[in-house]
Amino acid sequence: MIVATNGDETWEGKVGESIRDYFNQDYEVLPQQEPLFSIAHLAESQLINNKMFKAHHNILIIDIDANISENQIDARKDLWSSPQRVIKISSPSEDEFVSFFDEKKEIIHEILMDSEHERLIKMFRAFRDHDILNQVKANFGFTMEIPGGFYVAKKSAGFMWIRKETQHNSQGIIIYTYDFIDTLAFDQARIISFRNAMTEEFIPGPSEGSYMVVAEEYSPFYSKQIDFNGMFAIETRGLWRLEGDFMGGSFVNYTFVDERKNKVITIDGYIYAPNKPKRDLLIQMEAIAHSLSFVK
Repeated sequence: MIVATNGDETWEGKVGESIRDYFNQDYEVLPQQEPLFSIAHLAESQLINNKMFKAHHNILIIDIDANISENQIDARKDLWSSPQRVIKISSPSEDEFVSFFDEKKEIIHEILMDSEHERLIKMFRAFRDHDILNQVKANFGFTMEIPGGFYVAKKSAGFMWIRKETQHNSQGIIIYTYDFIDTLAFDQARIISFRNAMTEEFIPGPSEGSYMVVAEEYSPFYSKQIDFNGMFAIETRGLWRLEGDFMGGSFVNYTFVDERKNKVITIDGYIYAPNKPKRDLLIQMEAIAHSLSFVK
């Protein structure tokens, strides 16, 4: 992400400190420390006069000017490039900015993450695996933008495991569905219990008798309500490990209801990347999940 300010003095003072403190906090939930966003600082004049910088997909512009009467935030889509989000915050003073940014920072983060997902979905769409897309559509009644390199590792009624293996990392998508009975389907304990049941049955490890489970003892997982492509959903994040072996990583789980079929659907993305950065791999899994589109 590019952050453009009036100059170095603004960036090195309380304005820059408040931005860095927020965006440098740990991305949830990873087994190692990685920031929400990697930040590059520029003077606003450098940004405006450089086509390469203006083509960046996430840009935050900070304008501190005593002639500004009140705090303002302006978010624009595809201003200089596509996909792109350009957010400009204007404040009459540094103190006013710090207070205003603290109030709006989570909304800003959501806008920037939407842009990141949109960028990845656009890229994945250009390299989509049509065979996997058709298998997902036939089994669940929706499509996702899953790029080449993935393959269907296991499939049964109401279940599919799609994975990608490279020399340095692994990524996987687990999809499963079952009848919606009541709102306990959105209970955190139920979501974790159901995930463990699915992975024990269908996701084996390399050693005989090993299988994937949620690593509840290593790090707390957390859940929150989100708007998932216009639907109510529960997003759950945590760490996974292998029962009976020594592997682990992060996962993000989206649970929602297909009201047309009265079915609970879970899309779960996990990663494994020992001794490597993991944030961007997990964001890729988020983007694939967010690319969901029901077949009409």
